[in-house]
Amino acid sequence: MNQERQIKPLYMWWRIIKSTFMWWYLLIAAVVAMIGFAVSNLAMVYLLGPVLSALFNPESATLSAQLEKFSGSETIKAKIGTLLAPILYKQTPLETLKQFAILLVIIVLIKNLFQYIQNISAMQLMQNITNFFRKKLFEKILTMPLGFFHRMKAGALMSRVISDVQMMQEYISDTIADLIRDPLQVVVHYAFLLTIDSKMTLYITVIVPLIVIGMSIIGKHLRRYGARTQEKMAELASVLQEGITGIRVVKGFNAEKLEASKFKKFADKYLHNIMKMYRVRRLAGPFNEIIGAAIAACLLWFGGRKVILGVGPSPAEFMQYILTLFLMMQPIKAVADKVNRIQQGLGAASRVFWLLDLKWVSAPKKGSIRIKDIKDGIKFEHVWFKYDESENYALKDLTFEIPAGSMVALVGHSGAGKSTTADILSRFYIPQKGKVLVDGIDLAEIEDSSWRALLGIVSQEVILFNDTVSANISYGDPNPDTKRIYEAAKAANALEFIEKLPQGFNTIIGERGLMLSGGERQRIAIARAIYRNPKLLILDEATSALDTRSEMLVQQAIDNLISGRTVLVIAHRLSTVLKADKIIVLEKGEKICEGNHEELYETCEQYREIYDLQFGKK
Repeated sequence: MNQERQIKPLYMWWRIIKSTFMWWYLLIAAVVAMIGFAVSNLAMVYLLGPVLSALFNPESATLSAQLEKFSGSETIKAKIGTLLAPILYKQTPLETLKQFAILLVIIVLIKNLFQYIQNISAMQLMQNITNFFRKKLFEKILTMPLGFFHRMKAGALMSRVISDVQMMQEYISDTIADLIRDPLQVVVHYAFLLTIDSKMTLYITVIVPLIVIGMSIIGKHLRRYGARTQEKMAELASVLQEGITGIRVVKGFNAEKLEASKFKKFADKYLHNIMKMYRVRRLAGPFNEIIGAAIAACLLWFGGRKVILGVGPSPAEFMQYILTLFLMMQPIKAVADKVNRIQQGLGAASRVFWLLDLKWVSAPKKGSIRIKDIKDGIKFEHVWFKYDESENYALKDLTFEIPAGSMVALVGHSGAGKSTTADILSRFYIPQKGKVLVDGIDLAEIEDSSWRALLGIVSQEVILFNDTVSANISYGDPNPDTKRIYEAAKAANALEFIEKLPQGFNTIIGERGLMLSGGERQRIAIARAIYRNPKLLILDEATSALDTRSEMLVQQAIDNLISGRTVLVIAHRLSTVLKADKIIVLEKGEKICEGNHEELYETCEQYREIYDLQFGKK
């Protein structure tokens, strides 16, 4: 079995970030809007200083006073002040105050416009990424061999496509935009703090490593708990899926309490893990709050002291500094929180990328030869096959031929290897030894899509989809032919009951075709095979689950279907194979007899035993 491996966080990050480049225009729009938002947010803070000056020191709130203030200085602060003075200040204090009021409204409008553009662009980008990975995951699942589905539960796979991808979006994709916006705000605010008091700002910077170390410790635990939580969710989904799909068995065996108890057990495990994760995540808030309070206390003492002594920034500038610092702490805190959320999301991402990158060890190699017909026939040559991790071979040195245009039947007790033979012929599995030849060509060398285009498969377990009768009959055809659908249904003896359905061929038949009886579902499956017009027909236990009348109708449909085709029939009921050109008797994976009915009854003890058990002694 392919074990689930640990995937490095940097690799997952790179995969997610690389996917954003497919929608580069949305990424650029979001980044530009984020920059505009950060700058406009800072502009509101910058406006606070001039407003305070205008209110408490009106003489300084004029254009001439401001230009005189910065004249002769070559500092960055003086250059910025000289550049912005004509925009902010007018000739009188009252005109300046009016200008401030107008600018405030304009800045708020611009800020919210940028925020709207950022939100829409980022959301579209993140939804595109989520949709991309969900579709890739389902495409990957569809390409996996049957052995994979024996190992992986349906509920677990559903959990990966739905829950894990959703968690990737909520905890990673949704935070990518914030991880661009928030650091931008931090950089812009930090640069502004340097212009006010560079020395005090550098002292504060020393504390940043403490925050990084603390967040990395918390994040490591969150990533581990995130992965465990998603595993428990997959187990929970599997129990739920099995309980719902097997509801007839559950009720038939009075097992409602058993299933409820099983679900409760896994639900409690999921709750236990998610609360562990929540408790660790909530440590981040208090940790950052304590660090922030320590910074504020130091700033209030050292910075306020310099203002009082007149050796530092002006009171208005100190207010700008305090407000800017607290505005900067908000995105810093948000970044820390987002990093923790990402750690949780990486647990789900590792499960998604493991499946996307999975190479099944026993997957059939891809052939390249395309064929359009079966002219000579099919030959099994010394085929040996066993399932993954099984010690015993399901097929042992199996050799037989299916001449083109003939009907060959496989019979034997349960576990004889009949269905396994059909699966190998369908190329769902590959033999460990030996080979299957089609017109002398090794089946392993034939392209899968080319080979399966020649196949029609009808089995005891009929799989129908929650769609119309027409869609189920023409399944796999992108351009269904209404006339062919009608003719296929007629040949399958299905026309009678289809026309009695509420909307006829347009009737939705429910999940797995549950609105139909077993015999009706079987005939829809035969109609699907007839519509496909296969060169090779595989009937695996095609009538063994039906009552006598349904079997008669199905048998008539099969007779209509097999004419002029190569057919492999597998059935416990010998009434379905008496007309076969050749019958092969299997026992424990080995061929023990071969011939027609008369020959086998006379010469093959095992065949005679099966026949007598079903029909009574001759």
